[in-house]
Amino acid sequence: MRGPGGRSGDNGAVHDDEAAARARQRERVRRGYDAVSKAYRDDHGRSAGAEDTSRYAGWCAELSGRLRPGARVLDLGCGAGIPATRELTDRGLQVIGVDFSAAQLRRARRLVPDARLVQADMATVRFGAASLDAVVSFYALIHLPLADQRALFPRIRDWLRPAGFLLAIVGAQPWTGLGQFHGAEMFWDHAGTDSYLGWLDEARFTPLWDWFVPEGERGGHSLILARAR
Repeated sequence: MRGPGGRSGDNGAVHDDEAAARARQRERVRRGYDAVSKAYRDDHGRSAGAEDTSRYAGWCAELSGRLRPGARVLDLGCGAGIPATRELTDRGLQVIGVDFSAAQLRRARRLVPDARLVQADMATVRFGAASLDAVVSFYALIHLPLADQRALFPRIRDWLRPAGFLLAIVGAQPWTGLGQFHGAEMFWDHAGTDSYLGWLDEARFTPLWDWFVPEGERGGHSLILARAR
């Protein structure tokens, strides 16, 4: 079968199947966080697991020190808004939080009333060109299938003003996982740090630094700060 312009229709069908499979994984993550919101993070921003959430304050301070007062910052995968969204608003920034979990956003509206909160899938959400000064994403990109992660970076670049910043937690080593997370089924997908640095460069970012963030005995993640060019 030939598609429009004489192209084979098979490639389109494969693309549609892959997109549907990625959407199912994202839906798995959404349902998971709806189920485990309070088990994952209490109202004080403390983790029920091994994660040291006190580190968020330093990360947010590092970013806010590079921004003008009142800068517009997007928190992709904001969850219940604690601690990151609240840390950023407390530093005088205009924060937009995006998450697709209704349970998480109900809590965020109560816990971070000064933030603007939007229920949307980060893989498909849209913002205006050059409308943001910075984007942060902590432990959220890693729940997207890798193809969605890679496709998201150029979109983030378009949303940022010239010399805007992206601060994100990503995988340190390649790994894909499907398993139990605080009692709910969850999905993760990690590329390695070098892959992320390459993808950012392709998307017209200049990585400024990357830090390894240890996570107990199971390895860790990478925190990357990049500037739009």
